[in-house]
Amino acid sequence: MVATGVLMAIAVLVPLLSVFVARVGSLEISERHHSHHDTYVIASTLSWGVLFSMVFMGALGLLLGWLCMVTAFEADPKVVLAFFDAFLVTACVAWSALRRYKVVTFDDYLCVTPFIGPVATIRYDEISAMEWSASLIVPRARNVSVFVGHRRRALLWAVLDLDQILMRIDRFDVLENLSS
Repeated sequence: MVATGVLMAIAVLVPLLSVFVARVGSLEISERHHSHHDTYVIASTLSWGVLFSMVFMGALGLLLGWLCMVTAFEADPKVVLAFFDAFLVTACVAWSALRRYKVVTFDDYLCVTPFIGPVATIRYDEISAMEWSASLIVPRARNVSVFVGHRRRALLWAVLDLDQILMRIDRFDVLENLSS
């Protein structure tokens, strides 16, 4: 019974804490365009969509777990709750990574904060190549890999406004041809 209680607590706390963090984080004044830089982050609809799915799956897990405990279904409530908790933890990690990703463009350089890893600061005049690649997140969209020398320094994901970022970088001479 203790294990079931812990699994139920996870199903309640993970979505609630995530929504709380999102609400507190959205209270900050976040302007996209400043006089000396622009900040690009994932769309709030994507972030809130992941949060909504976490709340829905947490509630569904609790409901199905309870139905198993009252023997309406012949399944082990721990297995059912563990399944939904695994989804919640995975979605929470993915949501945290998506929230972290951002690109900040300045007059002569950009800073890319990836999903995981250190921030990459790249001067526009040091960019040796930019290549298009297929996006796994956005169907029929393309990401842009930014190279300095022969090393990829950043990946600009299609979830952002790539047109505006590329206009700010203004290095179309190193951008791979769209037809290739």
